[in-house]
Amino acid sequence: MSSNTPNSTKHDAVLEQAVRDAMGGYAPLQMWRHSINIQASDGRVVLTGNVRSQANKEIAEQFARSVKGVTAVENHVVVDSDLELAITQALAADARTCGAFPGILVGVVFGVAFLKGTVASPEVKQAAGEIASRIAGVRRVSNELIVADRIAVPA
Repeated sequence: MSSNTPNSTKHDAVLEQAVRDAMGGYAPLQMWRHSINIQASDGRVVLTGNVRSQANKEIAEQFARSVKGVTAVENHVVVDSDLELAITQALAADARTCGAFPGILVGVVFGVAFLKGTVASPEVKQAAGEIASRIAGVRRVSNELIVADRIAVPA
């Protein structure tokens, strides 16, 4: 734990900025650098937030470890593509939404889950939003599912 002295607090802030600068110099991470939170305490760095791929998560950790003064790194960054898969699997496994495929499209950006497509009823739409919101790492759900009109076909 940090001793919270002015010098340790200043050193932690300098270390956080050094890690931020190291990541910012790598083009594939530039887009994501504002979504990665960096906290330093006595040489230990904790990474949280979101990135698009597992590779970006691993690269962020490598950059953090490469900074002089970093003694340990805890990487709690969430991978958006992993969230997409987890949401899709949860929707497919739930009796309320399993019949809605392939009508539900799932996308995740910076931890925000987007549900798009057409479903048969308001209940399916609501269930899909509830299921997605329960997935660990999802910050918010934008439920843009459209309920199909029930048009009677003349006999």
